[in-house]
Formats: sequence, C-alpha cells, structure tokens
Amino acid sequence: MWVTGEYFDSFRAAQLAARGRLDAPAQADPLLRLEWFGRTWEHAHRDARLLIARARAGTAEAWLFLARTRPHRAVALVGEHSIHFAPAFAGDPDDATKRALLRAMARRLRLFGMARLTLGPLLPEDAALLAQAFRSGGWVVRDRAGPANFTLDVGGRHFEDYWDSCPAQLHEQVAAGSRHLHVEITDLITPALWEEVELVGGPDPFLRALAQDASVDRTLRLGIARVGDAPVAAQLWTFEDGLALAHWRVEDREARQVYPSAELTASMLRYLMNVDHAQRIDLGNGKEADVADWADDRRVLRRLDLFDPRAPSAWLPAIGASAAGLVRRSPLD
Repeated sequence: MWVTGEYFDSFRAAQLAARGRLDAPAQADPLLRLEWFGRTWEHAHRDARLLIARARAGTAEAWLFLARTRPHRAVALVGEHSIHFAPAFAGDPDDATKRALLRAMARRLRLFGMARLTLGPLLPEDAALLAQAFRSGGWVVRDRAGPANFTLDVGGRHFEDYWDSCPAQLHEQVAAGSRHLHVEITDLITPALWEEVELVGGPDPFLRALAQDASVDRTLRLGIARVGDAPVAAQLWTFEDGLALAHWRVEDREARQVYPSAELTASMLRYLMNVDHAQRIDLGNGKEADVADWADDRRVLRRLDLFDPRAPSAWLPAIGASAAGLVRRSPLD
C-alpha cells in the first residue's frame, strides 16, 4: 500500500486539506472533529506549537492532532474537558488500512524529528491500535493506566426502568434533595443562564465557547439546579445522533447537604432517555464516587509514552521505562 504524508501547523491549512471530512456529519465522534481540536487549541497549550499529521492511501486518511511542547517532544492535543483522544480517520478505512496509515505516520514522525510522544487519554481499543502501529514503525512503547471512563448503554429503556435498577443510595440522595431543589434543563444558552453557571463554577472560556456553538446547533443540554433563586449545581452536556456526552459538572460545596448533583444528574438522565431517546450516555471521566453508581460500564483509559530509540534525547526515559518492566517493542525496521 502506497501511503503519503504531510504536516500542518495551522487549523486553516488543515481545514482546507480535510475538505469537510473531519466535520459533522462525516466525522461521527464529536471529540475527533476539527472544530473540537481547534477549540481545544485556542484555549490550551498556549506555550506549544501546533503539529497536525496526516497520512493518506487512496481515499483513506488518518489524522493525528499534536501539540509540540519542546523541539523533539509532542503531546496529544487535549484539554481539561477532553474525555478521550484518538487518531481521526476519514474515508471509512478498514482495520488493516488504519494500521498501515498509522505505521507510516509513526515512521514519518521519527524522520520529522520527533523523539518522544505522549498520547492519551485513549480508549483501550485506540491505545492497542496506536501501540501496534508505533511499535512496527520503530518506536518504543510504554502503556500505562489513565483515568476511568463511565458509560451507560440505554438499550431502549425509559428512565423509570433504569431508575428502578439504581442503588438505594442514589434514591435516598435524590429524595432528600427534591424537597429543596428546582432543576432547569435547556438547549439554549442566554447571558443570564451563563452568569448563573459562572456563579457556581467560575469562568471557563472553553466551556462558554462549547455552549455557544452547541446552542446554535441545538445539541446543548445545560442543566442548573437551584435552591430558591440561587444556583447550586450545573452540568453541561451535548446530545446528537443518539450519543449524550457529559462535558462538565460542578456543585456548590455549601449546598452538598441537599445533594444538588444527584438531583441534577437524575433530571438530566431522565431528559436524555425520555425526551432525547439517547442510546448511549458517556458520563465522562472522574472519581468512582461521583459517577460510578450512575453507570453500567467502567473502562480504564490508557496513556501511551512513545520513544524513538534512535534519538539520544529519548534514551534515558526509554531506559527508565524498560527498567520498570513496562516496555515492549518490536525490532527496528
């Protein structure tokens, strides 16, 4: 398979090259769209340089969005609100083509001068794909555990059926809070609503930009819980094509005795299941105490440290990883 490759150092150049193939609806995963990476770049990695790699074979493409933090080092282009990272594919390549594209990209990144990459958080299947490709491309790979991700497969259930299977602790918390709390869920942001969000969670330019864009697309699901007129908890979700994503949640510590997050999460899930008819709900990454009781699946995400053994600057960290017994690599090509 003949694979060509190129690099971009601006989103405008990448946008022209992608020709809409990394936008909705062509790119189904909202977290792998050009818009998402562009927003992340705008609000994170301010001291880094952009590096976007593309490999092509026929109509199939693989893209990897990176931030160069040092002359020979780069990290995944992720921010505080990135649930997961992965290579973005276009042209519907099969698994063999994906591996070939990423292997070619791994070799070219070495030739481009990259000596060390850090990629994550990765879903286990994406980590396995990248690890195999970079090993076969001559890199040393260290695979380590990242944060936990929690999901819920709705399977056509209504919220009431789901709620019956939830732990008693959640029922008790929601019952305790329902006497004091009023919840509002909306798909339209207003200056007054966002002022309430910032009263609870503080200013966050990334979230504001995400909420504004999602409000225009009507994919926003913004929830606010109040005691009287005072906001005490907020959550920002998006919903499209059956998938609901929890991007952010916060509550006022002074109001924890009435469990505003529990009441708000229950109301949000009721809306997503009964109104939006969501099929899959990603509750995001977090502490088990916060979200595990709401989920039916827990996955440990992965982080990959990749080293070019030909580069002297990668020798010491690669040796350290080898000494820890965490490295496997294939012979150099």
